[in-house]
Amino acid sequence: MNKHQTILIVDDFQSIRKVIRTTLQCHGFEVVEAENGKKALQQLLESDQNIDLILSDYNMPEMNGFELLEAVKQNDLLKTIPFVLLTSETNREKMKQARKTGLDAWIEKPYKIEAFITQINYCIEKSKSNESV
Repeated sequence: MNKHQTILIVDDFQSIRKVIRTTLQCHGFEVVEAENGKKALQQLLESDQNIDLILSDYNMPEMNGFELLEAVKQNDLLKTIPFVLLTSETNREKMKQARKTGLDAWIEKPYKIEAFITQINYCIEKSKSNESV
């Protein structure tokens, strides 16, 4: 079910990207990475690669996850890509603001792997079903 689905991981810590990448690859996803929102946005705009979901940290230098979310949802070419924030941020106002901006899911660290994978699959499937309508 996950074959050929590509997830863009955005996190400023390489060790965290590595753990997430390993988890996602073990569940059949292809993974690309960026170290902050600015580089992720550049990658999204300049690459021909089809991204099925963006999985971003909230707090990062240069462009944080919320700023990346805003940029993605304001871009006609990118706005349909499901966007998930995977974060240690617990501020409920930030969560509400992100959901109003178009966030598909907010996953707090630490997370349980099965629940994490279930949420990722749900966001991708929901997006695909919206495309077919």
